[in-house]
Amino acid sequence: MPSDDPPVPAAPPDRRETHATLAAGLFTNGVWDMLSVVVPLYAVAVGLSVAEIGIIVAARSVLPTALSIHGGILMDRWGIRRMLVWLAIASLVLPLAYPATGWFVTLVVLQLILGLAASLGMAAAQTWSLQSSHGDVATLAHFSLVSRIGTFIGPVMVGAIWDAFGAWAAFACVSLWAAGVLASAGYGAQPRGKEARLDISDRPAAHPKIEPGPEPGPYSHYSQLIPRWAEHKDALVLAAIPAVAFVLAVSFLRNAPGAIQSSFYVVYLGDIGMSGTLIGALVGLSEFFGVIGSLFAAPMERLVRTHRLVIACIVCSIAAIAVTPLIGHVLALLIVAAAVRGIAQGVSQPLMYSLLGRAVPASVHGATVGLRNAVTRLASIITPAVMGVVAAAWGIEASFYVMGALFLAGTAVLAFVAARLQANRTA
Repeated sequence: MPSDDPPVPAAPPDRRETHATLAAGLFTNGVWDMLSVVVPLYAVAVGLSVAEIGIIVAARSVLPTALSIHGGILMDRWGIRRMLVWLAIASLVLPLAYPATGWFVTLVVLQLILGLAASLGMAAAQTWSLQSSHGDVATLAHFSLVSRIGTFIGPVMVGAIWDAFGAWAAFACVSLWAAGVLASAGYGAQPRGKEARLDISDRPAAHPKIEPGPEPGPYSHYSQLIPRWAEHKDALVLAAIPAVAFVLAVSFLRNAPGAIQSSFYVVYLGDIGMSGTLIGALVGLSEFFGVIGSLFAAPMERLVRTHRLVIACIVCSIAAIAVTPLIGHVLALLIVAAAVRGIAQGVSQPLMYSLLGRAVPASVHGATVGLRNAVTRLASIITPAVMGVVAAAWGIEASFYVMGALFLAGTAVLAFVAARLQANRTA
């Protein structure tokens, strides 16, 4: 069960580094959400089926699910900025390959590679902010606020460019936005002292379930790209910490509305006649209200226990996306639902990272964020893939209701288990 104890105060981060982390959050999150709008629109434009669109959307989360933990380990070992530079280059180049093809297989391959680069880019920005903020909710809320400004501007901008200039211009816009990631990595303060390594022996005695593992021998940077089971096992052991386990479960359920929004939400609104500009505006509006939600995270945490507040946010977010077919022809209600979804997501994000920051030492922040991202990307695979099957069988409208009911049931189970664990801890 997550602890609600306040974090230990630490020295404030370098101002230049703080600005760089905020810029990294702005651009990395913007790239991911811009692709969430333009890729489904492009798939519809080239005539792919609903099931194929579901697979294409899910494909970008396959490699992040498998490699997010290893990516986090590399961040701990090599340094975040170094990783961010290479991820930014990939995110800059690959979007330009999309409009050159309309083949299903090619789009799946592009989604696999760019999905890994974009996801690890977000993880690197999150880890950078987590380390510089020392787990403080208010500081993490600032990062969440700025990153959601990117996710608000990006979808609106790319949707409008799609309508006005077509696919090539829209994907070029994504590339230009990714250039901002590269600039933020270059602007950030130089690492001070020895780079953090994944050292299990550095973990505090407060987590006795984590046993020190053998120290890896020297090997080249290239050989470090190969995942090693021993390192993954050390990272997976982090899930034995109750606060980390809670955040992992929350992350899966919290990502479900986002996975729907980036796939069949876009497809459904397109099917009922909405333009790319309006769809992008609704997605961006949700992210804009996420900015507002981030501002209220720290004050609300002082009024409501953290785990209860996070679960309430998940319920609101899932319900707001599941009712889309009921309100799809009433723009005002779609705006209200987007606002509810955005505020709920905005409040919950800094709370989750605060729990992670308090639960583990800085030397394994990258691995912990990677573990959480692996879970969220798993949700991004399962949700659109299953929803595509449901939509093919019973229709796209029914798929919203079925997925909403399943995820709300899962949230109820999590709330029950969390309450029992909390009761045992205080008994």
